Amino acid sequence: MQEKRSHIRRFTAMNVDCYNSDGSKELCTCLLVNISRGGVAIESKEDFRSGEKLLIHFVSPEGKQYRVLTEVLHSSLGGFGNLYGAKYCEPNLKNLADFNAYLLKYFNLY
Repeated sequence: MQEKRSHIRRFTAMNVDCYNSDGSKELCTCLLVNISRGGVAIESKEDFRSGEKLLIHFVSPEGKQYRVLTEVLHSSLGGFGNLYGAKYCEPNLKNLADFNAYLLKYFNLY
């Protein structure tokens, strides 16, 4: 079977807080299980639907906060809940540039 993903994935286990799309309501804390230049995979006990936008928030090891808007593309069963694949749809280019710099530094994703 040929790999169809266009971006290299890096596995991780990091807690991220998920908010509604405008960041006004925290929905849950999820487990980020992989990350790439194109998106993330998160596990959650919460139910999200395809097309739903989630603002993910986490703090880097040096204490910098990142907030990136994502859109849920698909779901499947994970280890303790649902596993969601989401792509980045961050409209703020400065946020996206900062986040891409983080990916390069910590995950060697470029």
